[in-house]
Amino acid sequence: MNVSLLSKWWWKLEQEEGLWQEIVKAKYLKNKTIFSVSHKNTDSAIWSDLLKVKELYLQGRSIRMNNGQKTRFWSDPWLYDKPIHNIAPVPFILCEQNDASVADVKSGRVLISFRRWLTSELQTCWDMILSDVHNAELSESDDIIL
Repeated sequence: MNVSLLSKWWWKLEQEEGLWQEIVKAKYLKNKTIFSVSHKNTDSAIWSDLLKVKELYLQGRSIRMNNGQKTRFWSDPWLYDKPIHNIAPVPFILCEQNDASVADVKSGRVLISFRRWLTSELQTCWDMILSDVHNAELSESDDIIL
């Protein structure tokens, strides 16, 4: 029952407007999406509990990437039906820019680099992903969680 209640709070945070939603968004979300928010040592016990069920709540959700500023390159399912780190786990582990946004990567403000050379198989996989990334278009409006 607790997981259901916490998931409902996530839904209310996204779908409804009210004083508590404004306070929580100002304190914990700021300019982040639900996909990108993570635990900090200063979080309240209730917020920490919400974060424990976040992945369950987000199962099957995706981001409609528009400007790419709030969309995490590796961890949000913006390019495929799964996050890139699930499709290419080894390059993700070797990557030095794990928290880059899509907008930063596409604009060239962040250049993806790896701690060691990729094998030819991994390089081929990475090249295919980069091709899809370069074909993805950005727009002016904010990213939307679906």
